[in-house]
Amino acid sequence: MKNNFIMSTDDVFSTKECKSIIKNYKPFLEKDKTKGAVDRGLYNFYDIDAINFIYYDRMLQCLKKYVKKYPEINLTSSYWGFTYLRFKVWKKGDFYNVWHSEHCIEKPNRLLAIQIYLTDHDCGTEFYNGELVSSKAGRVTFFPAYFTHTHRGQPDLKKDRWLITGYVEFLGHGDKEETNEK
Repeated sequence: MKNNFIMSTDDVFSTKECKSIIKNYKPFLEKDKTKGAVDRGLYNFYDIDAINFIYYDRMLQCLKKYVKKYPEINLTSSYWGFTYLRFKVWKKGDFYNVWHSEHCIEKPNRLLAIQIYLTDHDCGTEFYNGELVSSKAGRVTFFPAYFTHTHRGQPDLKKDRWLITGYVEFLGHGDKEETNEK
């Protein structure tokens, strides 16, 4: 069986926790749009260090599951780990419809992309090869950041779509990450 290197874990966050995250960060988006970029209905809010710390253990457990399922990730030559998370809100009908990958000239250290879906929708993340990860509240998905996993969003015409995205990146030689000790 062919590996697609996409791994989703459901119910990492409860519906109540997803609603709480949205409730806690929604006022920041409405109050001070200078903290994020607004583009075609996207609110891209970077100041979410609290989420990084509060839910780090659960994210680490998901990453460990990914490494167990795809141990070849440990064959990379550098140490790697979580870097940051971004809070995103797509207004109903809007979505990122451009095919893209997360690894690029501006961001050469990206190894894996992370998507944390905070709301349920009849849409999701569509991969160029035809695979689809549905937007389900509490689902955490990891996939390679490279061209092999070119993807785009899908629109929801009925309601806003809330998610958190982030990356596992190369940290360099000598830095040790708990999940990537050699």
